[in-house]
Amino acid sequence: MKKSSKKLFRYYDDMPASFRKGKYVFCYGMLSVTLIAFAVFYVWINFNSILMAFQRNLGGGKTEYTFDNFRQIITYLKMPDSDLHIGLINTLKYFVVGMFISLPLAYLFSYFLFKKVSGYKFFRVIFMFPSIVSAVVYVAVYVNVLTFDGPVYMLIKNLFGKELPSLLTNNSTATPTIIIYTVWTSFGVSIILFQSAMSRLPREVIESGQLDGISWWRELLQIVMPMIWPTIYTMIVLQITGIFSSGGPILLFETNGGNRTMTISYFIFRSVYENAGTEFPAAVGVFFTLFSFPLVVAVRYFLGKVDPGVEY
Repeated sequence: MKKSSKKLFRYYDDMPASFRKGKYVFCYGMLSVTLIAFAVFYVWINFNSILMAFQRNLGGGKTEYTFDNFRQIITYLKMPDSDLHIGLINTLKYFVVGMFISLPLAYLFSYFLFKKVSGYKFFRVIFMFPSIVSAVVYVAVYVNVLTFDGPVYMLIKNLFGKELPSLLTNNSTATPTIIIYTVWTSFGVSIILFQSAMSRLPREVIESGQLDGISWWRELLQIVMPMIWPTIYTMIVLQITGIFSSGGPILLFETNGGNRTMTISYFIFRSVYENAGTEFPAAVGVFFTLFSFPLVVAVRYFLGKVDPGVEY
C-alpha cells in the first residue's frame, strides 16, 4: 500500500469516535432521502395502484374489492369500436413498427455512421436533432408540413393535380401519419447506443474481414452484430418491456384519441385526467402488465440462448 494511503487510514483511525460516528450519520442520512423517495414514489404508488385495480367506489368514501374492473376490460376489448380495443390495436402497431422498422434502421444507420460514409457528420446531426429540439417544436413543424397549403399538400397538388386529404382528421390515415412521425424521431438514443458499442470494436477484426474481401452486409451481420450483441439484446428487451406502453405523442398532436388514434397509455392518461376514476385505469395497467411480464421473461431467456459469447 502506498505511503499516502497508509497515512490517510492512520489519520482516520486517530479521529475521535464521535466524529467518525457523525460522518456515518451524515452518509446514511443522505442515502435515506433517496430510499424514502424510492419507497414513497415507486414502491407505495405501484402497490397502491395494484390495490386500486381491485377496488370499486361505492360513494361516500366507501369502496369494495371486486374483479368487476377486469371483467369490464374484457368486455371493452371485445367491442371493436371501444376506445380500449382501438388503443390495443394501435399500441401493437406502434410496437411492431418500433421493433421491426425503427430498431433495424437505427442499427443500419449506426453502421454507416461507424464506417464514416460521405457526409456522416451531417447525418449524425440530423439523426440527433429530435433528441435535442423540443418534441413540441417537432410536432408543430410536422403538422404544418402536412396541413392544408403546407409544402407536402402543395407539392402533391402541383404534381398530380389532386388535393391531399386531412391526414390527422381522417380515421384511416391519422394513426399511420403519427406512426411515421415516431419513426422519424426515434433514432437518436438508439443510434447513440449502437455507435457507442461499435466504437469499441477491435480494429484488427474489422481490418481482417476487409482483407478477406467480405461484403459490407456480411461485415454488418457476421462480424459487427455478434460483437455488439449485448447492446442489441438490451435494446430488444427494452422494446418488449414497453410493448403495451408503446405509442405516439397523441397529447401533442391534440387528437384527444379521436379519429381512431387512441393508445393504451393515452387511454389511461385521459381516464385519470377527465376524473373518470382511478380504479379502472389502474386495472388496465395491471391487466396488460400481467401479459407483458411473462413475455419479457420468455424473450430474455431465448435471447440469452442466442448470445454468441464474444468477449473483447
